[in-house]
Amino acid sequence: MQLSGRLQRARALGLAGAALLGLAAGSARAQVVEVDARGTVFVEPSKTSKLTVVTPAATVAAQPAEWLDVHVAYEADIVSGATEAIKAGPIADVVTGATKFSDVRNEFRGGAQITRRDTHLAVDYSYGTESDYHSQGLAVTAGTDFLQKNTQLEIQYARGFDQVCTTNFAPSTAPSGRTRLDSSKGCFTKDPLRASRAVDLDTFQVGWSQAWTPVFATQIVLTGGLQHGFLGNPYRGVVIAPTGEDALENHPENRARGALSLRGKYFIKPISAAATASFRVYRDTWDIVGETYELEFEKYVTQAIRLLVHARYYHQNGALFWSDDYTGGEPSHGPRGQYWTGDRELSPLSSYLLGFRLLAGMQGTPDHRIFSALLRFQGSVAFDALKTNLRDFTWSGKTPDDTLAGMLTLGVRGEF
Repeated sequence: MQLSGRLQRARALGLAGAALLGLAAGSARAQVVEVDARGTVFVEPSKTSKLTVVTPAATVAAQPAEWLDVHVAYEADIVSGATEAIKAGPIADVVTGATKFSDVRNEFRGGAQITRRDTHLAVDYSYGTESDYHSQGLAVTAGTDFLQKNTQLEIQYARGFDQVCTTNFAPSTAPSGRTRLDSSKGCFTKDPLRASRAVDLDTFQVGWSQAWTPVFATQIVLTGGLQHGFLGNPYRGVVIAPTGEDALENHPENRARGALSLRGKYFIKPISAAATASFRVYRDTWDIVGETYELEFEKYVTQAIRLLVHARYYHQNGALFWSDDYTGGEPSHGPRGQYWTGDRELSPLSSYLLGFRLLAGMQGTPDHRIFSALLRFQGSVAFDALKTNLRDFTWSGKTPDDTLAGMLTLGVRGEF
């Protein structure tokens, strides 16, 4: 079952954790083969709509030549839980209940990077599949270092070719007459009750990293994105009439997004620690404006052990067409129009995240390998807790109780 919003939060947390683990491991271009395995458990506890996502992942990278790096990777999301299928406002005679679900997403990735002196060019491809969603992605990245490697510039373009399963409504069917999926049965088959609809994704990114002194560096990243196609959740209905009639969630077919990130890192040499502060501002054509503030502190506990703690705060307004109740009259929190949504990620909200990561490593030599095989070995454990505050999102007037989430990640990395 495609879970717009909730599963995206789990995946975003997982990607953030993976990125932190990758950054902590550092560059290791001299190895011949590197194996990286990790497992993540994401839990969003709730009495009515609990969500659990287990994500095993593995990456194998090799350097067959000094100028060539290649890698292959696999990742899965094993999802189970329950979610409300119909979004209703505070109407006394409309009762909604959570629907149980389970699904497995499989994603395969591969790519290569060519490095020549101070420049590099990389190409990556990914293919993902689940019962109701298929995705393909291609990304091209080019970068260069100059001024004695103190300055780095990198640009990237990524293209996504996705397909989502929906009910087989005709384009001429009025949005108010479109029905939601009740299950993924029959998706991507010749079932006349199912249809496949395209989702096209274009992402552009430019990054500038600058080392100003031996202990201070900054990074600026500008990201832009275009989305086109079916951008709603095919399972979610929204009550749009006072009598309780619901229709499939109806989002605009186009969305442009932009974000600017600023990051500064300072190495505190006397205590062998690093402090990082970052800020990100986001805006899209659905009129969502969001800001993210994050602080990190990382310290060597011993020569082989590093501890990182971090905190993040995020807040946003609601989409232009957001309302907690679409059943008629003027809304209390923004205009209604031709679109309606039950996605709480499009409502006004804020969130707080606290977490830590502990990484331990051992370094071997060609003559004295770890476990008689490895040149380097690293193990890591990370945990993040996320609390979301929903300002006016309700299920039939009741405040959701699935606003607290936790994620535990365990990882190992070996270099041969």
